[in-house]
Parts: sequence; C-alpha cells; structure tokens
Amino acid sequence: MKRQTVLRGAVWLMLSAAAAKLLGAVFRIPLTALLGGTGMGYFSCAYGLFLPVFALSVNGMNTAAAAMTAKALAQGGTAEAQGIARAARRMFGRAGLAGSVLLLLLAHPLCKGFLHNPHAAPAVMLFAPAVWFCCMSAVLRGQYEGCQQMIPTAVSQVTEGIGRVLFGLLLAGFAMQHPASVMRLLPSGTPPEAAGAAAAIFGVTLSAAVGTLTLAAFPRCLPHVRDGRQLSAERMREIRRALLVLLLPVAAASLVTNLTTLIDLATGLRGLSAGILRAPARFGLSADAAKAEADALANYCYGAYSGLAMTVFNLVPAVTNMLGKAVLPAFAEQSAQGNRIEMQRHAEDVMRRTACIAVPAGLGICALAKPILQFLFASRPLETETAAPALSVLGMAVIFTALSCPLFSMMQGAGHAGDPVTVMLYGAGVKLIGNLLLIPRYGLRGAALSTLLCYVTVLAGGLYLFIRRTGLHLRLVRSFAAALSGGAACAFTARLVYARLSMLPQRPALLLSIAAGGAVYLPAVILLLRRKSPAKRACSVSARS
Repeated sequence: MKRQTVLRGAVWLMLSAAAAKLLGAVFRIPLTALLGGTGMGYFSCAYGLFLPVFALSVNGMNTAAAAMTAKALAQGGTAEAQGIARAARRMFGRAGLAGSVLLLLLAHPLCKGFLHNPHAAPAVMLFAPAVWFCCMSAVLRGQYEGCQQMIPTAVSQVTEGIGRVLFGLLLAGFAMQHPASVMRLLPSGTPPEAAGAAAAIFGVTLSAAVGTLTLAAFPRCLPHVRDGRQLSAERMREIRRALLVLLLPVAAASLVTNLTTLIDLATGLRGLSAGILRAPARFGLSADAAKAEADALANYCYGAYSGLAMTVFNLVPAVTNMLGKAVLPAFAEQSAQGNRIEMQRHAEDVMRRTACIAVPAGLGICALAKPILQFLFASRPLETETAAPALSVLGMAVIFTALSCPLFSMMQGAGHAGDPVTVMLYGAGVKLIGNLLLIPRYGLRGAALSTLLCYVTVLAGGLYLFIRRTGLHLRLVRSFAAALSGGAACAFTARLVYARLSMLPQRPALLLSIAAGGAVYLPAVILLLRRKSPAKRACSVSARS
C-alpha cells in the first residue's frame, strides 16, 4: 500500500469519524425505542464501562504503536518496526485478554457494588470479549498509521459502526420479541429488558470483531526484513518499555476524558434511589412501595436520561469536534512558527464558527426539548416525559461542551496537551460533587445541572489556560453576544411557532418551527461570519502594507 499525504489522511479520518458518529446515532435512537427506559438503564451501565476501554485502546495503545512505528521507519529501521509490531501485539494482546477475563469474573461484583445495578451483569459479561478485540484493533491501526496509511483505520471505523447497527439492533429486536428463547441462556430472574440489553451489547462485541477482521484483511504495510535479522532480547525489552512510556500518559488522558461517564455510572443510580426513598410521593409511590421499587424505578429513570436526553446532548459536540480537528494542523503550524497574528485569527475564527452552531442549537434544545424527544422517540412517550426536563437543562450545557472541543484541539496543537487533562479533572470534581448533592434532591434535572456546572468549569478553565499559555487575547465578546442574541431570537421564534401550530401533527409542526427559527437566525449568522475579526483585519493591513 502506498503512503498518503497528511492532508489526505486527515480527510479520510475526519470523514470516517463523521460517519461513525452518524452510525452511532442511527444505533442509539432505534435501540432506545426497542429497549425503553428500563432496558436502556441496563445497556447504559454496560456501555458506560465500554467507553473508557474503547478510548484507552483507540488513543493510548494506538498512539504508542503508531508513534514508534513511524519513528523506526523514518530512521530506516525495518527490523525495528517489525520488532515493535511483534512487541505491541504480544503486550496489548495479553493485556486485552487479561482485561476480558477480569471483566468476565468481576461482572457481578461490579454491577452490584459499583454500578448499583445487578441485572446489568449479563450485558457486562457479553461485552468482555470486546476488550481483546479493541486492543488488537488498536495495534493494527497503529501499525498502518505509523506507515502513513489512514484508509485501513477509516474503513474499519465505518465497518465497525455498520456492524454495531446491524448486529446490535437485530439481536436486541430478537431478544425483545422472543424473550423466553434468550432468557434460557441467562441467569434465572433476569428481566426481559436486561436480556434485550445483553443482546444489544453482544452486538457491540460482534461489531468490535468486525472492525478487527477488517484491519486484518488489508495488505501488510511493514516491509519484510530481507536479511532475516531479528532484534535481540534486550532490544525487545527496551521496545516494550518505550511502548509503556508512550502509552501511560495518553491512557491517563483518555481515562480522564471519560470520568464524567464513570461518575454518572457510580453515583447516578444511587442518587436516584435515594431521591425516590426521600420523597416517594413525588413519584406516585407510598413509602412501602418505594422501598420495594426504588432500584427498578431509578434504573428506568437513568435509562431514559442516558438513552434519550444524553443521545440528543451528544449530537452537537460531535459536529463541533470536527471543527477542532480541522483547525488543529493549521494552528500547530502557526504556533511552531511563532506567528501570533495567524494563531489569533485561527482561534477567533474557529470559536466564532463554533458559537454560530452551538448557541442556537443549545438554546433550541432548551426551548423544544420535549418536542425533539417526541420526534425522535415517538414510540416511548413515558420515557420522553421523564427525560424532557433534564434535556432542557442539558441544552445550555451543549453550548459550553461544544465550545470546549476546538479550544482543547488548539491547546494540543500549541504543545500544551496536558492542560485539557487538568481542566477535565477539575470539571470531573465539580460533576462528582454536583451529582452527590443535586441528584438526590432534583433527580434527573440534578444530573443535568451537574453536567452544566461541569462544562462551565471546563470551558472557563480552558479559556484561562489557553490565554495564559499562548499569550493571545481573544476578542470574542461582540461575536458571542451576536450569536447569543441571534440564538435567543431563533429559540423564541421556534417555540412560539410550535405553540401556534398545535393543530398540526407533531412532526410537521416541529420541522416548521425549526425552519422558522432558522429563518430568523440565518441573516444574523451570515453577518457574523462575514465580519472580519480584529486579527484578520490586522493581517489584511499588514498584507497591504
């Protein structure tokens, strides 16, 4: 296979990442309709454990293998590159096998003690083999990327996403339609919804296997060692140590970025159960009934929150993350050259464009939270009622989350990759305290409030460190004010039009109200994007002079 240019490789990866995000939404929305709030509670517990493992393999192991392979090939060390490939396969393959076995053995204790959701154990057990597949995929992707071949990674991401949609939805649908056939294979007393969640997780495991097999099907990228020379045992030990040195900091950063998910898993169900026991009348229960049904109701509420509200919440940051990926190479180049004017221009442009997307989207979600959920999850009216108040709060959090994505990319491009980790740690601390204090008192709205406070902290801390490290003074107040006023007008118009179209069916009414809000916002955003930033005007003046 031929090497690719950096730009072409980046385009392939960005397109595949966008396709993977789209396939993720295609998977989650019908899955929620199949499983409902209760089933999604079980699924979210197991899938929440999958996300840190996935991030660890994709970022940590993949980065270590790719960096060392690229360095060896740049120095003409073909035998060295082959040795790195062998060491990575053995190390990460054994680590993945150990992780699979541990997760299989610890599934019940984890679900009972850490997740406070024992019926999620079958789903966690069926996810265990995916740990090994993720580790092997990371090694293979690292080798191809080290050889500057991005197509295998891009194709495997897409095939894995397609496999998740096909296997996950088909197996979950079969389990929900034929629960007796599936429940014979699971421990006695497993609820039908837990069986459906386990089937969906098994589909995720099969999709991980599909991604690994896709990578294995591509031609070898590393050249053969013509003289048959092998590295010494001492050199192989040095390679293993070097892989660990590269892996550990990246792995730590990956785990930190997933701390909010783990915090929700560890505290969400407990907090909801405590809130139900504290005020059972608010949930239509007597004190005796609350004691018997608190855990089941908490799982249902958490499933509605994670399956419905969080699915909508994650859509906008997935788009703005692409803006961050796009600006990173240019910002890194200008940072290396010390071109502060161009750095400021890129920073102001990408933050302004992100605000143009995030502000109206977030305020629109606040204004139309319930209609949006009714549109996407029409077959689940009870879950929609449960999740809508939380989503209206998460709409505000969308703005801060989306703005932090390109900010973190620029910090990494400027050589300050550790700062996002520090900021996320502070945000995770706020999230943990918020969950402990707010969820027992306010339920799902408390979980959404703690998420909002977390990302307000993250964005404020990120901006502070970005300005301090780079010395740039971003002039964004006027741009953000314009986006905020235009977004508020957009959300108000959309809500007003939706209320006036109550005689129409729900879906046409929602689409027309969104179109009306867009018609109000579009002129403002065009003027905002056409207006040159101070950095860009300075650049134009210097070019004319």
